[in-house]
Amino acid sequence: MRIDDRTRAGLWVAALGLAALGSGLVGGLTFGAEAGQSTRVFVDGAPAGMILSYVKSGQSTAFEQTMSRVGEALAASENAERRQQAVGWKIYKATAPLEEGVLLYISVLNPVVSGADHWVPQILNEAFPTEVQKLYETYVGAFADGEILLSLSPVLQP
Repeated sequence: MRIDDRTRAGLWVAALGLAALGSGLVGGLTFGAEAGQSTRVFVDGAPAGMILSYVKSGQSTAFEQTMSRVGEALAASENAERRQQAVGWKIYKATAPLEEGVLLYISVLNPVVSGADHWVPQILNEAFPTEVQKLYETYVGAFADGEILLSLSPVLQP
């Protein structure tokens, strides 16, 4: 399966997930997370967002443990913006793997904290500076095809 097909599959799953959540958010998609990108900021004014994470088969535990540490970092932060991120950031896993066993994780951020950076290595570095190198290597090593950042705007409520 090509990355384009995975992207389409991920977007379809994401749209279904949002519909199931009853959010009515289906437009305003913006792609990001190119290799080497060091920020994850949603489009200014976007009320909600998603991050689609493509994780290697056999790396679900590593990814989930790292994201658990991200949750700890956000919730315990002295920064009010970081604590707000913790409240609105929920992570879901597609029940069936994609081709070649790739696992799709969908982060739903509702509401998005305007202007907040969701770059995982930075969040980990702020909270766990002595552990960040190991956490970063675990996090990066879990990815099959990286991530896609989507800024979402409400279109209509069915």
